[in-house]
Amino acid sequence: MIHSLSRLISIALLPPMVTLSGCNPDDPSWDENSVEKNIVEILAGATHNQMFIEGGSFTMGDFGATGNDGIWRPYFPATAEKNKAHEVTLSSYSLAKHKTTWYEFDTYQLATGSPIVVTLSDEVFSRDPYDRDPESYEYIEKPAEVTWQQAKSYCLWLGEQTGLAFDLPTSAQYEFAARNRGSNKWLFATHDGKPVDSIDHPYYDAIYETGGRGPVGSRLPANPLGLYDLAGNGREWVSDWFSETYYSENSEITDPQGPVKGTKRVIRALGVGSLNFSFSHIGRSEKLSDGFLVQEGFRCAVQSPEPVARIFRN
Repeated sequence: MIHSLSRLISIALLPPMVTLSGCNPDDPSWDENSVEKNIVEILAGATHNQMFIEGGSFTMGDFGATGNDGIWRPYFPATAEKNKAHEVTLSSYSLAKHKTTWYEFDTYQLATGSPIVVTLSDEVFSRDPYDRDPESYEYIEKPAEVTWQQAKSYCLWLGEQTGLAFDLPTSAQYEFAARNRGSNKWLFATHDGKPVDSIDHPYYDAIYETGGRGPVGSRLPANPLGLYDLAGNGREWVSDWFSETYYSENSEITDPQGPVKGTKRVIRALGVGSLNFSFSHIGRSEKLSDGFLVQEGFRCAVQSPEPVARIFRN
């Protein structure tokens, strides 16, 4: 039994993990010892930054509202069937407070000997890791946007290195967390459950005037569960296959994993100024019709009913 995170990481780093052929010896980012230190840092951060979420039951999907006339109506009639309200019960789990950053993903790529590239349509271009230009798309503090398989592989790699049950969150887990444990009063996935829809709002400029992606955790405060960027700063992959009928065929379900097979993955896109928090957006195929790879942000979960800290104490 492993009794501490430092011991676990020491064991995890015993095998050779870093392949740095062709590196620039004058750049400390490419130094093997520095990268190994970065590996230790992201493994420690991946566990320390897991926020424990106590499970429970909630109405997932378009739960709608009852009007003054006493009639219940969905918020979005056109998609009410696809997003049919259904009762879900979740076991406790943990979820990363931030989206995975380029710093973390680049470290993983170096640790596994994977090429550091930019993929545009059918062309692949080499790039340097650890981009420190705040204006760059791959700035180290911004959310990494990758394919679904890359996101999945990163989370599983964390699990291999730490011995914890790391994986992508399910769509139900993501929505439960974004709605402050599934509260029907939490209409937006923001820090306070309210929209950011006015220039007088104290965080309006941080979201709408900065443009593009920003450093993780820089747009809005954390929600009550300690989670950042569930509203805005990019969309996120979850583990589920997409289906138009999965939830309408499963009106009550415990720990849903989504369909067992499919052709598209679910992407969660939770806005800051529109009531779209309850939707499972269609995860597209690995390539769009114009040849571009679909790349989105992500964060990892620990699929365990016990808090991470308690697991290490046992």
